[in-house]
Amino acid sequence: MKGRKSYYLFFFILGVTACGRPKDTPVVQAVFPSSQKVPENLLRMYVQFSTPMKTTGNIEKIKLLDEKGQEVKNVFFNNVHELWNEEQTQLTLILDPARVKTGLQANKTLGRALRPTLNYTLVIEELEDVYHKKMRKPYTKQIHVADADYEMPNTENWRFHTPNANTRDAFIVHFPQMLDYHSLKQRLILTDSENKAVKGLIAIKNQETEWHFSPKEPWQCGNYILHVNSRLEDPSGNNINGLFDHKIGALKYEKEGVVETIPIQICKSG
Repeated sequence: MKGRKSYYLFFFILGVTACGRPKDTPVVQAVFPSSQKVPENLLRMYVQFSTPMKTTGNIEKIKLLDEKGQEVKNVFFNNVHELWNEEQTQLTLILDPARVKTGLQANKTLGRALRPTLNYTLVIEELEDVYHKKMRKPYTKQIHVADADYEMPNTENWRFHTPNANTRDAFIVHFPQMLDYHSLKQRLILTDSENKAVKGLIAIKNQETEWHFSPKEPWQCGNYILHVNSRLEDPSGNNINGLFDHKIGALKYEKEGVVETIPIQICKSG
């Protein structure tokens, strides 16, 4: 009898575990920058998956192919610890900074992995989730390389769409060039006139050139403040403090840690 109980218990636990697993194999849901057009000095990419993934041994399974289908070597920085979010659904890929930044030895000997006017294919395959399921088929993204980006984000060039009071329409910030997806999620905060964070949802749209904020409660007629951390970056690592590809010793970090504030007024009733 005791052996029979153990037998049933084993299969009960096995069934519960199986029910908690997703039925489908993992897939890539998005890659950022979402645009096919990226700058030559691209520094960072983000890969989002449909389910929590294993967090080791993935970089070597992600390849960049040139126009002839040949793998471009030494593209991604293969750190000892891969850069995953807490949910293990987003992997940060860093293009080797030593190749991106001019003046460093790897840049002098190898040059940048991406070359202007050329096309590449990002291939992600056989990555495995925490449930030991592998991707069923490769994910590919076509990439066209533009000239290097040497322009810092500048809040003076931003445009704002303010919604009507008494609505839950989105407050929208328009940027003249695409910014870093993760940075947009972390470096912008909207507060009310009492400096309390407004509760709501953030959405990054139009190939990372728009920041949308939809409030949990309807907008009240009054003053709001958009807080912009000076570390806000574009995909090439340029931030409000300065360029990523600055000359050694030339960046003084005068704005390091500074938060710019932009007044926003919402008074028009819908």
